[in-house]
Amino acid sequence: MRRLLACLPVLAATACVPLGPPSPLAALPGTPPGATIATASLPGWQQDDTAQALKAFVLGCKTIDQMPPDTSLGGTGLAQSAAGQAGQWQAVCAAAQAIAPNDEAAARQFFETDFTAYALPDPALITGYFEPEYPGAKNIGPGYRVPLYAKPAVASLAALPRAAIDHGALTRKAPVTAYLTNPVDAFMLQIQGSGRILLANGKTLRVGFDGDNGQPYTPIGRLLVQNGDITPDQVSFQGIAAWLHANPAQAQALMEQNQNYVYLRPLGPLPDDEGAPGTLGVPLTAGRSLAVDKSVIPLGTPIFLTTTDPVTNAPIARLTIAQDTGGGISGAAKADLFFGAGPDAETTAGIMREPGRLYMLLPNPLTAPTAAP
Repeated sequence: MRRLLACLPVLAATACVPLGPPSPLAALPGTPPGATIATASLPGWQQDDTAQALKAFVLGCKTIDQMPPDTSLGGTGLAQSAAGQAGQWQAVCAAAQAIAPNDEAAARQFFETDFTAYALPDPALITGYFEPEYPGAKNIGPGYRVPLYAKPAVASLAALPRAAIDHGALTRKAPVTAYLTNPVDAFMLQIQGSGRILLANGKTLRVGFDGDNGQPYTPIGRLLVQNGDITPDQVSFQGIAAWLHANPAQAQALMEQNQNYVYLRPLGPLPDDEGAPGTLGVPLTAGRSLAVDKSVIPLGTPIFLTTTDPVTNAPIARLTIAQDTGGGISGAAKADLFFGAGPDAETTAGIMREPGRLYMLLPNPLTAPTAAP
């Protein structure tokens, strides 16, 4: 189930580096394509809490274990051949689920001995996403008149462009998940692909990805820069939302230049500390779930990343799990880190756009990659 359309990569132009033939895996500078790296020697590996990463990995395993062995998880080249089907994860998933929770030594040894690490293209662009919170209501009423639609059952209606939907084409023709106070909140919530609607009775309605209209995506952050409305360093979740709120006369037309419309459905009760389900179908874990290009990296794959916190400038080096996808993520040199929900998550994820490195851990045994013919 494809769910998340991630934040900043779809708001702004990105500099993704696609994988090209003959090898889908780029190596560290100065080493041949397909070179492996000892997991224990990854930069920052020894300082990470791998037991927390193992918890996220096990969540994915529980879903993968329920899939037919030939179910495709994605990937290309070596990644696809080593980890592209659910059945190829059975052995490592069984080993992972046998480890006691919070056993850091066992978790670290598991990832070091049961996987082979590969460096992905350098540099990578690391962005962030989160679950925004907006006031709303389940029923239309004073102050709550902007609908969030679930996906219509009729295919021709589901494929309408954003402008048609904004101007009432789905009125009484598609289920409404909630009503928000203004179209900017609705647009930004759709960009994130999931969120939390704060109801007047104090309860929270969790909403998540329910497909999209299949229309092309146009990043409005790039349009704002091209038009001279903001500078490139102002392209962030907060910066774009602020401009839209401050310029209501121009905001609607600008948003409608992005024809892509994301449908959102109610998710039912979920623990506050769990994210909405990602593409893999498991709840996302703050700081550990990663959105990737599924055509390159199989879902469920551990990805070690190194980057910088944009707020504190502290280094980030941690093991994450590829559990989600995003409309603006293309190639192996681009990933979107899930930061959770709430003000702190918004502060960091909203401006996260940092260079970094990505290392993909594929389950053993692996056959050495062969040279292209």
